[in-house]
Amino acid sequence: MRVDEGRHTLTVTIGPFHVPQSPSMMGDMMMMRRNNDELEGAFTWPATVRFRGVTLEVIDRAGHPLPRRLLHHTYMVNFDRRQLVEPTSECPFSFGEETQDITIPGALGLPMAAGMRLGIVIMWDNLTGHDVDGAYVRYTFLLNPRHRQPAPLVVLPFLVDVNHVSGGTDGFEVPPGGLVVSRQFTVGTSGHLLAASGHLHDHAVMMRLEDAANGRTLATVRTDRDSTGHTLRVQRPIFALWHRGPHLHAGHPYRLVVVYDNPTSDTLINAMGIMGGLYAPDRLRDWPAVDPRNADYVKDKEGFGGVDSLLATLHSPLSPQPISGARTISSP
Repeated sequence: MRVDEGRHTLTVTIGPFHVPQSPSMMGDMMMMRRNNDELEGAFTWPATVRFRGVTLEVIDRAGHPLPRRLLHHTYMVNFDRRQLVEPTSECPFSFGEETQDITIPGALGLPMAAGMRLGIVIMWDNLTGHDVDGAYVRYTFLLNPRHRQPAPLVVLPFLVDVNHVSGGTDGFEVPPGGLVVSRQFTVGTSGHLLAASGHLHDHAVMMRLEDAANGRTLATVRTDRDSTGHTLRVQRPIFALWHRGPHLHAGHPYRLVVVYDNPTSDTLINAMGIMGGLYAPDRLRDWPAVDPRNADYVKDKEGFGGVDSLLATLHSPLSPQPISGARTISSP
């Protein structure tokens, strides 16, 4: 882990890894959560600061780039802050093989407190036809300058899984012809959804966020696919370019709808539908706190192999203090 004050970056490098070649169908067979997911490392966030972007690189021992397609997915887990929808650990960022680097304007920032305990999950999917030895994964966080005025608007992750199972797998099957999957949920804190994207597998068409009370569409995220149905990119609509984005109310019912097409004669296995985005809470102090005794929190945490022994090496209090000087959106 290296902090560059001049460039306002924090770099975290994990490795080396020996990455054996995967079976040819492994990419279709993988599930993103649990049973396949292991914490490859854990670290303590070094300073109370906000960040506004993260880039992902797969490199060799000499620092030369390796294909990012070696990764099926990777994400970071914050064990000291919970999600907006689920009472489980926050996921500040995630990358699928189709995900581009993440950067948001300098007027926004995701707050992190010194001492937060973080874990990194990496799932490989090596379809190069040969083993790769000495691979590293490098994440570079773009930090907001400490004394920026006005202070960046506080944003936190928005994450909804259409087939969420705490501590379990969230894949589902898509029969020939296609499938529409939906899930109703509520948010714990009112706020604005500024931007959205997510994780979808091959043959996914789109996903949308609806007001479950009246059926009105609040946000739509589509995919770019090639002629075979392979998902090349999940689009990233930014609602705050024109307005502050849809305002979600705590306790109000919302619905995530995921649409898959399946022109083949076979059932697609382990499809997924996760909407992720940037959420600006009306009041940061209203963000629900971690409850380490919550059954879903415990089950989710224990789904990561070796989590207790890793976290035992990180001496950090649960639920750090909020970031001082944070700027939030006023409720309309």
